[in-house]
Amino acid sequence: MTISSLAFLTPGNFADDDPYTGLEETLQLFEYGERLGYDGAWIRQRHLEHGVGSAAVFLAAAGQRTERVELGTAVIPIGYESPFRLTEDLALALALADMLSRGRLQIGFSTGMPHADILGNLVFDGDWRSFDLSYGRVARVVDNLRGDYLGGPDTVIQSPGNTQRPRLQPHNPDLVKRITRSGTSSTRSLFITRRPNWSPPTRPSVCRSAATSRAECAGCGRR
Repeated sequence: MTISSLAFLTPGNFADDDPYTGLEETLQLFEYGERLGYDGAWIRQRHLEHGVGSAAVFLAAAGQRTERVELGTAVIPIGYESPFRLTEDLALALALADMLSRGRLQIGFSTGMPHADILGNLVFDGDWRSFDLSYGRVARVVDNLRGDYLGGPDTVIQSPGNTQRPRLQPHNPDLVKRITRSGTSSTRSLFITRRPNWSPPTRPSVCRSAATSRAECAGCGRR
């Protein structure tokens, strides 16, 4: 087997009493990985743990510290996210990451909800157990990323000095092409079949390296 692309994944660990140092070291790891010639640097989003709780925010910062390396999430647990607000954050992270090098952001989702017994009632109002927090939520994110205009053809919104048709901003239709999802292959295939205008990108091989001991090996960015 020939490896044509090499990336690493890290959870961005930090100490309970000193989050700054751990997060700064993770940003430095992304910079170091780029200097070593890695093709990708991926962050794992986690909640309630000593790690990165918002991949979009972290990657916006990483985009300002790197120039070439692909930046990815592996993965964002979709159950805790508002499909539209997450899409806004990803679109902004994309714009910031792409300021120096176009097309670097890759997005991975999972349909799990770690620590749901603790977090469910903090995140949602109402009986969240009755909500579709898996594939349907991913589909809504994908639809939002397309950036279609909202409302009818005559619907406009007003802001200071501007009149415009409403849609996701900043708008970049390319982001929808950069999504992958963790899960079983049969379920994933069924999900993709039902979304005929979307197909997952080809992921690079991802391997562990002694030079990045804090990184985790994550085949193709999927857990």
